[in-house]
Amino acid sequence: MDDFDRLADDMDGGGDKLGRDAHDMVHWATKRTGLLGRAGAPVRTGRLKSSITEDFDGGSGANTITGETGPDVRYDAWVHNGTSRQAPNPFMDRAANAVEPEFYARAELIVGRVLDG
Repeated sequence: MDDFDRLADDMDGGGDKLGRDAHDMVHWATKRTGLLGRAGAPVRTGRLKSSITEDFDGGSGANTITGETGPDVRYDAWVHNGTSRQAPNPFMDRAANAVEPEFYARAELIVGRVLDG
């Protein structure tokens, strides 16, 4: 058995674990981004903050795992991006930027565990 065959066997054996770990990682990142988005959202009436929700799709055996979070009020883009009268307040960008390094660090660990066997 050559190195390529061993790698293929490792990948086959690690597939279920990889799926579970990827599921957990995306779920964590989605929830964490929503939490930080709510914490950083400007509050005037509370509607913007309370409209921030998370949507997660894909079980541990799914081919695609997705997570989406953000506000759902008519004016959210104006607050986030600003207007001619109001400076931008990119609260969701700040939340995503805070989660991104940890997301990539977790992804590296997951892939490393599969490749290391």
